Amino acid sequence: MTTLSNKRRLFLGSAIAGAIALGSIAYAGPNCKHGGGKHGKYGQDKTEFMQKRLERMSSKLGLSETQKTQMQSLMQNQRNLMKPLRDEKRGLRKEMKALDPTAADYPAKLADIANRKAELVRQMTIAQGNKRQQMAGILTPEQRAMKQQMREQRKAKYRQKYQDQ
Repeated sequence: MTTLSNKRRLFLGSAIAGAIALGSIAYAGPNCKHGGGKHGKYGQDKTEFMQKRLERMSSKLGLSETQKTQMQSLMQNQRNLMKPLRDEKRGLRKEMKALDPTAADYPAKLADIANRKAELVRQMTIAQGNKRQQMAGILTPEQRAMKQQMREQRKAKYRQKYQDQ
């Protein structure tokens, strides 16, 4: 009997913690400094941002025209693949916010939303991994090494910036 009670407490505690975490993320969404459809500090739309990212990658890695075309196609395909998943994730956040926490079926509904979100995150993670693999197939070994080096430099810069605070 005690074990069942402990399991219920653990489940409710986890559900409440998840609800608080998801609620704060959902609250931050529309209130972020760059707005819903914009990206970056200059408020570029996503297509413009993707184009600038491709240009930056092209100049730093020395991509050929064929590689640029392949990268652009890959990035556009990834964007088209991820958009419905992101939209569905937003829908789940709205659905969770609409739940009545005092309802008797609240834990069950919350668990259902959490399971659906976990599946979406799984699909998104696999899609991102596939994109990374395809991108590595487009780049030469030298370009992959340069990209890895650039990633490490960016991480070090980020760590240094936020370690000082």
